[in-house]
Amino acid sequence: MKKVCGYLFLFLAVFGSVAHAADPAKELEAAVEASLDVVFAPDSEGLTASEKQTKIRDILEHRYDLTVLIRRAMGRNWALLSSDEQTKVVELIKQLVLKAFINNMSGRSRPEITFGETVNITDNRIEIPSTVVLDGNTFNVLYRLGRLKSGWEIYDIVAENISVVSNYRQQLDDHFRKGTGAELISKLEELLQKDDIGNEIKI
Repeated sequence: MKKVCGYLFLFLAVFGSVAHAADPAKELEAAVEASLDVVFAPDSEGLTASEKQTKIRDILEHRYDLTVLIRRAMGRNWALLSSDEQTKVVELIKQLVLKAFINNMSGRSRPEITFGETVNITDNRIEIPSTVVLDGNTFNVLYRLGRLKSGWEIYDIVAENISVVSNYRQQLDDHFRKGTGAELISKLEELLQKDDIGNEIKI
């Protein structure tokens, strides 16, 4: 479970959405390689963890948006946050995901990734399967994309039958049964201060 959840965070960090892409599968593959190069390319060896996070964030914010996935994970709880809280939560989750990605890739070999054929569910929904070999372990990862006004956006990622959206919506539902938006922000800020963010970030 921890290995799979760590893997989910890796790909949540790398693929927030695929906007403005003529070929979403090719765009996805290009984003994978560009982001992994930040960690594993020879010219990145001298970068600090913070510098790597900044470079990957530049890639994400230039080409992608995590908000679609984050809002789906929040579900009905999104409406319980004020506008300022929504902005803060999105920012903190982005920072956490980037930090978790860099931490979890430290000391590992570069993942080997193979993409399968795109599956057309409807005119506005597709799925892109992939197989990833990481430290000798093989994972099946499925990207679910929907066509929005902004272009093709990933609305869920499923690794080994674990959905990012379902997994974290359950945690957020549990939090908001008694907790508030301000308390969620405090939890996220506390997590961000930890040096050893693990494979599985629990809210």
